[in-house]
Amino acid sequence: MEHRGGDGIGHRRAGAEVLDDVGCVLPSECLRACGAEIGCSNIAYPKLVMELMPVGLRGLMIAVMMAALMSSLTSIFNSSSTLFTMDIWRRLRPRAGERELLLVGRLVIVVLIGVSVAWIPVLQGANSGQLFIYMQSVTSSLAPPVTAVFVLGVFWGRANEQGAFWGLMVGLAVGATRLVLEFLHPALPCGAPDTRPAVLGSIHYLHFAVALFALSGAVVVAGSLLTPPPPGAQIQNLTWWTLRRDLPPGAKSGGSQKQAFWARVCGLNAILLMCVNIFFYAYFA
Repeated sequence: MEHRGGDGIGHRRAGAEVLDDVGCVLPSECLRACGAEIGCSNIAYPKLVMELMPVGLRGLMIAVMMAALMSSLTSIFNSSSTLFTMDIWRRLRPRAGERELLLVGRLVIVVLIGVSVAWIPVLQGANSGQLFIYMQSVTSSLAPPVTAVFVLGVFWGRANEQGAFWGLMVGLAVGATRLVLEFLHPALPCGAPDTRPAVLGSIHYLHFAVALFALSGAVVVAGSLLTPPPPGAQIQNLTWWTLRRDLPPGAKSGGSQKQAFWARVCGLNAILLMCVNIFFYAYFA
């Protein structure tokens, strides 16, 4: 019994030491713990896994992290290679064969891996080396315009190509401007006076994402209303309100009604998930 109690006390002490290193406040302590003055959030998850979990679960969690990392990287590299090969290279060489396209796709992946490795120093310098904040900041600056266009395209039949184009362009320009400012003015250590521009010091990147979403949506609506609406045949079965159409007299409607029913179910599930995400976003932001 004494041995078990000693193990429990030692485990709690190790956990306290890990939390002290991860939750450091003084720049000198953070620099000692993880080599970054701004904070040690990068080492929080791996340090907890490596120092607190037992051997079997430790290996399992490392395998899970590696699998998730490889899955994300392969999907990104494959998608980028396909976009370049099919949308750009085939326009430059319309008569390119399958062998040439396959070779170009593989070369693009190699180039992307090289660019990713060369981007590591930029990641270490951005947001004072806080990787999670960097990822969320980039997503908050680039994803809202795409989300606004997608939501309006699905739930508003009046949205057209011109409105979507200008919404994406304006949103991309505003988001890229904030990203450039974040690279030029990185976050300061705790306790240091904030001399960054007001758009960085006063507006959190999560709040900026909401504002950018609203701005992009407004541009899409304005651009769509100022230009002709899309033809009905062009948006048929592509928006929420055109999933179900009346069939000609005498046609069998069983299959169409069944498809429309499951399409509604999928749409309601998507709305439910979106509401859950919005709730967590607003709660933690």
